[in-house]
Amino acid sequence: MRWLGCITWLLLCACSREERAAVDAGEDARLAPSAPPPQTPSPPSTPSLASALPPPIGDPVDAQNPWERCRTGYAPLGDPKRDVLQLGLMCGPSTGMRVFDERVEGVAPGEQTKQLEGKTGECFRVVFAAERGVDAKLSWSSAAAHIGEGSAARLMSRRGQALIAPGASALCLSAPGVLALRLETRGGGRYAYQILKRR
Repeated sequence: MRWLGCITWLLLCACSREERAAVDAGEDARLAPSAPPPQTPSPPSTPSLASALPPPIGDPVDAQNPWERCRTGYAPLGDPKRDVLQLGLMCGPSTGMRVFDERVEGVAPGEQTKQLEGKTGECFRVVFAAERGVDAKLSWSSAAAHIGEGSAARLMSRRGQALIAPGASALCLSAPGVLALRLETRGGGRYAYQILKRR
């Protein structure tokens, strides 16, 4: 009989230990930081249109030169009228220039020369834009004394192209005289240009 009491006592001790371990495990689970909810894989992100398009390509820009700085980062849209308007707004007022005459629109190929009467101290610049299929050359000339003659600055994007001439300055007259703007276009597509003037 005595051995029966010992077995009963051992069983009670063992049961109380198991209950105590279960209670301790429950407390540990309550005190432990909760695990984060399971993560569902997110769908691959689609790049935005701005990041999907390559950056514009163009002539280098001298950030210290306001004549060049005004065109920084512009990517032609491929709509010549809109590109001329936008570049005119970016590069006109910031350099003291305003629209001189009506915007001219055309279709390549072709050649034309536009003559202007200029006064001493007046400065001129042209903003040109075209669809990608157009190859264009712009140049200013004048027999009158002037400064600022130079090559055009070119901007290219996947959708269009633009030129600003002169690229690094404006053509400014030191004496009154006639100026000529020469435009030659090859290939095919629409283009537009507008002359800006400062006095």
